[in-house]
Amino acid sequence: MVFNLSALKVLIKKIFPPNKSVYTVDTNFDGKTDSILIRAFNVVIPFELPDEIILEGTKNRESEDSILSISDLEILKIYFDDERIELPHQLIEKELIQENICIYHDGVKFNLSDILEGKLKGRLIKLGDMIDIILKVEENILKKLSKGKHTFKIESQLVTLELSLSLSDANFNVKYPPKK
Repeated sequence: MVFNLSALKVLIKKIFPPNKSVYTVDTNFDGKTDSILIRAFNVVIPFELPDEIILEGTKNRESEDSILSISDLEILKIYFDDERIELPHQLIEKELIQENICIYHDGVKFNLSDILEGKLKGRLIKLGDMIDIILKVEENILKKLSKGKHTFKIESQLVTLELSLSLSDANFNVKYPPKK
């Protein structure tokens, strides 16, 4: 059976608008880019986060200190400008995820433990709200993020998501989070 995903592609472009959804950011305020910010906009409907968020596949973890299994990493493929980015097997470790991934909503920072422990319980994501995902990445990946047009693609067995982006002065080496 063939599905027409054109409506989904339009929705993805609204949630992740080109030139407004990917930034290189300086989270240490030292003038050096150290992370990637992916910004998503709620363009669908307001919704409240549930009491409990369960990450699928976490039942087959390598240990209590891991979130994903190594096989989860092997079925997920990430490409930047058509070059595959190999995910290190250490990425399954909860502590490493805690240090390298965080989410901001309405100026409040959350890490993976906050999400799994239900600290987002009842949080309202209003229409038009932004959710910022900060990914600390290695310097060799950051060097590839130059000003200009790029593509970012995530492939899995279920779906392929491709984002086109353009880095310019407006979204290149931006200090984050912004000082109020």
